Formats: sequence, C-alpha cells, structure tokens
Amino acid sequence: VVNFRDHIKDTHKTGTAQTYLASVRAFFKWTDSEGYYPNIAQYVKSVKQAQGFKKDYLTSEQAKDVLNAVNRTNVQGLRDYAIISLMLTTGLRTIEVARANVEDLRTLGNSTVLYVQGKGHDTKDDYVKVPKPVEMAIRTYLRAVQSQKESPLFMALDHKNKGNRLTTRSLSRICKKYMIEAGYESDRLTAHSLRHTSVTLALLNGNTLEQVQQMAR
Repeated sequence: VVNFRDHIKDTHKTGTAQTYLASVRAFFKWTDSEGYYPNIAQYVKSVKQAQGFKKDYLTSEQAKDVLNAVNRTNVQGLRDYAIISLMLTTGLRTIEVARANVEDLRTLGNSTVLYVQGKGHDTKDDYVKVPKPVEMAIRTYLRAVQSQKESPLFMALDHKNKGNRLTTRSLSRICKKYMIEAGYESDRLTAHSLRHTSVTLALLNGNTLEQVQQMAR
C-alpha cells in the first residue's frame, strides 16, 4: 500500500492520488470489518498537498484588465473574449467549456443558459445562467465564424485544426496568455483561477454561501 501511495503521488495530481488512496483504505477497512483480511492501510499516511498548490483569484479590476487585454478586432479575439467572459461569470471549468456545443446555449424561462456536462457526469444534465453581455459576446463570435448548431461552441481557428473543438490545454493557454498580457504573470494564476475569481467575487458581492455553491455546482 505504501508503494502504491508513492507511485500515484508521482504519477497523478495530488487530489486524484488522495482519492485513489481513500478507495484503498475503504476497501481494507471493509475486509477487516468482515473478517476477511486485516486493515493494512489503516496507518498509511496520506498524500500531502504540495506547498503553494492553491491558485490565486483576480480582483474585479484585475478581471477587467484581463478582458481589456483581448483585441476584439478579429475572430480569434472575439472567441477568446467570449471564453474568458463566460468562465469569469459562470465559474465553468475548462473541461465544461471544451465539451460545450452551440446547441447547448438555450433559453430557459426568461434566461439564456448553457447546458454543461459537469465533472464526473456522463450527460449535460446541468446548466449555468449566462449574463446578457456574455451571451452577446458569444453570439458575436458565433456569427463571425458562421458556426452550425451542432458545432463545438468554441473551435480552433488555425489552418491545421480549424473547426475542431478546443482542448482543455488550449483553453488554459488562452486564459494564461491574456493574464500575462494584462500584466498578471504568476504560477498561481491559471485558467482555474477564473473559477476561483467567479466564486470569490460572487461572495464579495453579497451572495450567500448557498447561492455560490449552487452557482459553482
């Protein structure tokens, strides 16, 4: 079990490694309780979080600076502005943005929503409300690329991959690019910082913890 812990610590992210080790612990706790095998994982130490693993968030003014760093005079800029606006206001993860299709942008009551396939989900059974300015940014980009209903919401624009779905790596690179261009270059600022920013600013703006938890799903 110790060797397994050391192996997953070196080959997986800390959170994933902790989950795997917890599963092993739960298994041997069960074998011990049923009398099949002693709980040999009981005293195995946890996988420690690396120091400085936490990501920073942006202030509202810094978030505006990042958005203002995007040149919206071309299609790429329109796309990137829509991506960052969406992530800042909804707290979506990069995997949720990458999985989104044009047809997932729909009307629900008086709101425009984006149906998403959340972390650990197999279907798009959840949604986030899209603020009007963000909706307009997305639709401006979609008109510019003349996207079809079944197309990925955000597509690659380079000649080699044109029309293909943006990957999580590409989305992370886009977010990082504009943070740096806005003057915020730090290892603690990543695409995931936009989710932290969305949640933190929602709390600072007077939303209750329950409201923010619901927003972040």
